[in-house]
Amino acid sequence: MKIAPKNRVQRALAIGTAALALLGSAGCSTINDQATTFSYAASDGIVANVGPILLRNLMLVAADGDSQARVLGTASNSSDSPVQVTVTGTGGTASVTVPANGQIRFEQDENKTIVETPGADPGALVNLEVKVNSESTELGVPVLDGSLAEYKPFVPSSAASPAPAESGAAAPSGSATPAPTEAGH
Repeated sequence: MKIAPKNRVQRALAIGTAALALLGSAGCSTINDQATTFSYAASDGIVANVGPILLRNLMLVAADGDSQARVLGTASNSSDSPVQVTVTGTGGTASVTVPANGQIRFEQDENKTIVETPGADPGALVNLEVKVNSESTELGVPVLDGSLAEYKPFVPSSAASPAPAESGAAAPSGSATPAPTEAGH
């Protein structure tokens, strides 16, 4: 009869140890938020929503803080009508029209959008006001240069003069409207 209590104690200890091992191995997810539930910009640019416009991987690319800067990223329109997007920074203003349920990819030549200067050297964040219809917001947008091979083709030449209006470039006081592209093209 003395053997039975000893087996019960051993069984209880084994079950308790197994329960603690399970709690210990699964406990991290019960007290910490899962990283996959957070939205973040997975690239070098930023992610923002302004009204019906979804801005993805938005950034400026320039040789330095005093030369022209090209806007890169994608602006998607989730509304049923075309939307005018105006980007204003210390170096000027640029405007594009994003088609209804469509998008503009600034990397495409037909959507090339230039501002006179980024307002800061590469590696810094600059404040850009993004206006969509009557809604506007100020965004901290990174300035990059051509040190990364994928951005080198987009760095405007420092000796270049402002591009003509039909190319989509914008001088500080002017604006241009690049040709819209269809979603998925």
